[in-house]
Amino acid sequence: MNIETIQSYYNARNLRWPDAKDALLFYLSEVGELAEAYLAHHAGDLTEEETRLFENFTHDGLMADEIVSRVPGWIRNNDRVRKESISKEVADCEMMLTVFMYSLTQSSPDQALLAKMKEKLGDKASLLEG
Repeated sequence: MNIETIQSYYNARNLRWPDAKDALLFYLSEVGELAEAYLAHHAGDLTEEETRLFENFTHDGLMADEIVSRVPGWIRNNDRVRKESISKEVADCEMMLTVFMYSLTQSSPDQALLAKMKEKLGDKASLLEG
C-alpha cells in the first residue's frame, strides 16, 4: 500500500502519526490479533507446538496492545471480543508494517523487498521489470 493512502486514512481518522518504536509496537499488536484470529478459525489444523506458538504471539500482541493503548492520539477499535477475519488482520499488519518502515526509513517495505529480490537475482533482476 502506498504511504500517501495510509497518511490520508490517518488524517481522516484524526490519528497521530506514530514514531518508529510505536509503529513497531502497533505492528506487534496486530500480529497478535492475526495469530488469535488464525487460532479461532484453524486451531484444529495445528500441532500442540504450533498452537502454543500462536498462543504466545497472541499473548505478546496483547502486551504490545497494552503499551500502545496508552499512546496519545491513537484510537483502539478492536476490543478483541469479536474474532475478526484473517484478511482484515493481515491488512492491519500490512498497514502497520508500512507505517513502521516509513517512520524509520522514509521508504516502503515494497521498495525494500524489490531491492532485495533484485540483489538475490543478480543478472536475472530484469525479470522483475514490468
